Amino acid sequence: MSPSPNRQAVFVGLFVSLAVAILVGVILTIGDLNDTFTKKLTVTSVFDEVNGLQQGDNVWFSGVKVGIVKGLAFHGGAQVEVTLKVDRSAAVFIRGDALAKIGSDGLIGNKIVVLYGGTEGSPALADGGVVVSAAALSTETILATLQENNTNLLAITTDLRGLSGALAKGDGTVGKLLTDDTLYTDVSATVATLGAASTNAQAMTSSLSTFSAKLNRPGNLPNDLVTDTTTYASLTDTVGALHQTGESAARLVTGLTDATASADTPVGALLHDPAAGAHLKATLANLSQGSALLTEDLDAAQHSFLLRGAFKKKARADAKAKAEAEVAAAAAADGQ
Repeated sequence: MSPSPNRQAVFVGLFVSLAVAILVGVILTIGDLNDTFTKKLTVTSVFDEVNGLQQGDNVWFSGVKVGIVKGLAFHGGAQVEVTLKVDRSAAVFIRGDALAKIGSDGLIGNKIVVLYGGTEGSPALADGGVVVSAAALSTETILATLQENNTNLLAITTDLRGLSGALAKGDGTVGKLLTDDTLYTDVSATVATLGAASTNAQAMTSSLSTFSAKLNRPGNLPNDLVTDTTTYASLTDTVGALHQTGESAARLVTGLTDATASADTPVGALLHDPAAGAHLKATLANLSQGSALLTEDLDAAQHSFLLRGAFKKKARADAKAKAEAEVAAAAAADGQ
């Protein structure tokens, strides 16, 4: 019994529907068209240059795809306004003060819009908001920088080639040092001399250390001055006394100077008054003559019969005392 036409039509319809569903699923999976059914919000950003960005390119945030580029339009003549469709589920994590820049999906991949930054605590990205754009390095800028670096590198290698050639020819101080044996010998001798000087300096330092160690021994004056407060106090008192003595001597000299400068003082009169000097000389002569006469009178008194016995008695007493002293000295010498 053959199947009815209605039943056959149902089977064909089911098969076609299943095939269409499978085809749609494959298309949605391969083409990533499921974004069409994801709830999105629209934001815009204005760039000075988009570097080949196209409609349909991806929008990334923290390395995750969060939307697509919906459209591009000129803005203000030279700028480009980019409309972005961002998933609402991801927009709650993007701050309203975030920045947008043009990037690349890999070294030579498609262009993308990268959202980054944002202040913690700022409101989340809202529908219809404007994201501030940041300048991004373009391929032309990178190539221009590389070209400039290549030019600088060429100049450096050219200078190094010239420098190495000059060194090889013996030009300059370093070149002469590399090629002139005499200069090398002189430099070696200088280094040896510096080494000997360093050795001598070490020996001198060691000697100074030994000398300072000896000075720091207890009982030496430097050590006592540093450690013994009594010695330091005595030295301070001595210096103070010397200072007072010096001041007294200065006052004495000043007084003598003032006295000798004035003719009213005895010293000044002797120095400045010739009559006073002559009178002093006469007085000294009279004193000398009186002393001679007194000596003669005493000698005469010793020979007079009234005082002769007293002087002889005194002479005998002196001789006896002298003899007793000599005996005592001899006894002390024998006792030793």
